[in-house]
Amino acid sequence: MSEEEEDKAPQENPQPTLKHRVEFALFRALEGVLGLMSLPTVAKIGGALGLAAHALSAKRRRLVRRNLRIATAASPPADMDGLVRETFRRSGANMLASQRAATMPPGKLREYLSLEGFEHLLDPLRGGRGVVMVWAHMGNWEVLAQLIREVGGDIQGGPIYRPLENPLLDALTLKRRTQEGAVVFSKHDGFNGPAGLLRRGGVVPVMADQRAGGHGELCQFFGRLSSCTPLPTLLARRTGTAIVSLSIASQPGGRWLLTIRPVPDNAKTPEVMSHLETAMRDSLADIFWFHDRWRTDKMMPLGFYTKDSPAAAAAKATQPTRMAATLRPGSPDSIATITTLLELRPDLRIDIIGDASGLPDDPRIVRFPGAITADLLERCDASHPVPLDFVLLLDGNAELAGQAKELGLRAIIGVGTSGKPWTRHFPVPGDAADWRELAIKLVLTAKARKKEQEKQKAG
Repeated sequence: MSEEEEDKAPQENPQPTLKHRVEFALFRALEGVLGLMSLPTVAKIGGALGLAAHALSAKRRRLVRRNLRIATAASPPADMDGLVRETFRRSGANMLASQRAATMPPGKLREYLSLEGFEHLLDPLRGGRGVVMVWAHMGNWEVLAQLIREVGGDIQGGPIYRPLENPLLDALTLKRRTQEGAVVFSKHDGFNGPAGLLRRGGVVPVMADQRAGGHGELCQFFGRLSSCTPLPTLLARRTGTAIVSLSIASQPGGRWLLTIRPVPDNAKTPEVMSHLETAMRDSLADIFWFHDRWRTDKMMPLGFYTKDSPAAAAAKATQPTRMAATLRPGSPDSIATITTLLELRPDLRIDIIGDASGLPDDPRIVRFPGAITADLLERCDASHPVPLDFVLLLDGNAELAGQAKELGLRAIIGVGTSGKPWTRHFPVPGDAADWRELAIKLVLTAKARKKEQEKQKAG
């Protein structure tokens, strides 16, 4: 399935099932219990639950570590294990505290918040301009409603949200978010609603840290080439509004610090994402790193489903996309696959395992000669701050494929292979042109390949 197909709109007005009703009853019961406790107490309990999840879920630990390795590649932490553990603790604390905050009186919640840079939000609003607030899935997200209330007057604000699958919970959430005057937009409702609110001088928060799929713009995010949402830029440009960034960082005693920073007018998507990075770096452990932000496609691991050219965008990346590869013995033409990949993705680092004879002297090619050991791929992965993304085993090495599966790599691609754990396999190419074509299929969509062929014919 392509990334374009991931976010299909849910069924309109679905009827609640028995499962939905049970979930709703449990949710309300939990709210009742949490309502008996203070916000700091709830945060402590959530933190303990987060630590329990850390101990029990190896898969989640691996995903959080992968994301944090990419986010900290420019300056790796001394204690990555500690950072991963703290991320689990804060995620549990923030999730449970958000649930408690949703039922608190506005004035009571304000006691647990501190604000910095509030003037960057207030000044444009006083001048009659709307504001796009760029933020990440971070901290106690229910405090956003409190932030809008701090503006006062007739200023309206509201987030773009993803409807919940449970219609009962969805209706309850919408009721709570709108009963204090907030305006809420579904991510499936289109552009006009948020744009209209901005033209009226309102505030629209946009969560911009998640993968944008085929609708995104290719630019670097924490130095890594990624599909990023252009929505903040589009909204600001078409409505003449200001852009600010927001971070929500946990503080001792069950409190949160909200920091607002200005983003220059007419900023384009790469600049907006750079400002979002700055906000996220206020407290990386408060980021919800449990979504696979830099997910590798199983079939086309070096490709994107956007209209942008990966080659042009990749040249701007400061952190590499990583793959481990083997050449095919007795097939010197297999080198064409490696050289073509480097042409199409300038940001690529390729760790060649075993014989690397005939490959060009290129700093993006790293050689791992010698026999294959049980921990070879693990050592290869650890040889750079950024983690491995996938393996391309042109010799069809089953042992390395097994190691890749144990590492949790999403794409395991081989030549002359079949079955599991391979996610895609190719027949053995016959000549250098076929080896080159294999590389192209890992980077370009069928539509992009056709377009490229038409350009070559016309040229």
